Amino acid sequence: MNDTQTSVHYPKPPRPVLILANAIATTILRSPWHRMRSDRLLLLTFTGRKSGKEFTTPVRYVQDGETLRLRVVRSPWWKNLVGEATVRVLLRGQMRTGTAEVFPEEDGEVVVKVHLTG
Repeated sequence: MNDTQTSVHYPKPPRPVLILANAIATTILRSPWHRMRSDRLLLLTFTGRKSGKEFTTPVRYVQDGETLRLRVVRSPWWKNLVGEATVRVLLRGQMRTGTAEVFPEEDGEVVVKVHLTG
């Protein structure tokens, strides 16, 4: 049995494509039809560390009890979560709050754990 894990890196889509895809996912997740995607996607809302602005982005997740695990690949927004930032998530149609923990990995990817509190 092979114990090595390989990861495949796909080229990053052009920015306009990402903006459109995020807008579509955000619209679906905020709608009554969120069940189409909310089993794998949530909306993460956080505050920018420099600007103080609020940002919302759709993110894939895995849930383990009251902890959500998010994997971030080649995107710098996770830096806003360093230092146990308070975040809000729209999870399966319900707004929840939590605290984020950031775990950079050796391959350049980042794991963010959100511990839900409310």
